[in-house]
Amino acid sequence: MGNLREELQVVNETVVLEISRDRMLGVIEFQEPLNGGKVLSVHDIKKELQKKGIVSGILEDVIAELVKSKKYRYKYIIAKGEQAEDGKDGVLKLNFDKEEIKHLRPKEKEDGTVDFRELSAVRNVKTGDLLATKTMATMGKNGFNVLGQTIKAKKGKEARLPKGKNTHASEDGLSLYASVDGKLEYDGHNVYVNTVYTLNGDLDSGTGNIDFLGNVIITGSVKSGFTIKAVGSVEVKGSVEEATIMAGGDIFLSYGIQGGNKGKLVAGGNIIAKFIQNTTVEAGGDVITEAIMHSNVSAGNMIKVESGKGLIVGGSVSATSLILARNIGSPMGTVTCVQIGVPPSTYEKFKALEKQIAEENSNLRKIEKSIQFLCLKSQASLDPQKQAMLRKLLDAQGPLKETVEALQHEYRELANTLRDVQDGMIKISDTIHPGVKVTIGSTIKYIDDSQVHCTIRRTEGEIVIGS
Repeated sequence: MGNLREELQVVNETVVLEISRDRMLGVIEFQEPLNGGKVLSVHDIKKELQKKGIVSGILEDVIAELVKSKKYRYKYIIAKGEQAEDGKDGVLKLNFDKEEIKHLRPKEKEDGTVDFRELSAVRNVKTGDLLATKTMATMGKNGFNVLGQTIKAKKGKEARLPKGKNTHASEDGLSLYASVDGKLEYDGHNVYVNTVYTLNGDLDSGTGNIDFLGNVIITGSVKSGFTIKAVGSVEVKGSVEEATIMAGGDIFLSYGIQGGNKGKLVAGGNIIAKFIQNTTVEAGGDVITEAIMHSNVSAGNMIKVESGKGLIVGGSVSATSLILARNIGSPMGTVTCVQIGVPPSTYEKFKALEKQIAEENSNLRKIEKSIQFLCLKSQASLDPQKQAMLRKLLDAQGPLKETVEALQHEYRELANTLRDVQDGMIKISDTIHPGVKVTIGSTIKYIDDSQVHCTIRRTEGEIVIGS
């Protein structure tokens, strides 16, 4: 009987629990009950898990299924930890091609050929232009293992906004903008906007043309066929050949320009050069040089050629108020034209303004006449179409009046400039030679005999040479 009881001993269902080495998995294996032993319930299984220390990531649905049906001596995953999700790094996005800034590339034409004068040496930006943006790093999400221990996530690394000189960040710190107009530069660490573009060397096929929103300094020479355009001033420390230089400010040429009848200088301010030869020159202010030879030169104020040779010979020079020179013309009678007055373009602008004012006044009178006609009637009696027409006419009247007033103001300023021409003069500290044509305003005089140490003015409609 004793042996029979031992053989029929009741054995309840049991489990063997394991935890993976990284503590991220809990594994359960069921041992079958014997002789009508008790089967574990959901509660029993959870209690066993707790005893083992498995408290997190318990797979409730798996337990529920295992209570209903299971294989014995088979391992089931009963709990899973959750890996930490590290935060994402912030991302910096440059609003320009950094390789394009580093390496000059010729401009491709429509026919597929390239222009090696256009090498995009300068990337211009304007105030307020977006230079770079960044996204914020994220915190990440902590994980846990089956023992309930926290696995800390690593926060993403913040991207650095590459704030350099003449740039500013937005209020939220996510965007970088240009604070000034100028040349965009990037050194791999910071973004800068430089208001001065300095070319250390010659402007030639190795650099290409320059078009810049600030000031330009060339330490070498400017070779034939190339162009500099600058919103600010331009300084060239070497020579200038058959090139074009256009500046919103001043132009400074340490060694002058030999233009070969193709060179051109245009400045909103002054032009100062060692010499000017075979070149077309236009300055909004003064032209100051030691010699003007066979060139067409106009200045919005005065032309001063007193130091060095102090020579004006060949071509034509024109200033609004004053021409100062040591010598004008040559003993050989070289045809040379000097003029006190405004450039022909100014006369053309004056006439064009006159015509435009007349046209705009005519349009204004037509609008006022139509408004007056419609207002004679009660607005209540106007049909919707005429009411719409009246509103349209009234909307147009104000801006047109403002346009006419602005044009009249510009017209009066030009008229004053043209009247001031009468007060201009030409002063020669040495000699003016035969062959020189002098024009002051609309009056012309040809120099037949050499005159020394003299001043030329217009008096009572006649050009007079005095001492």
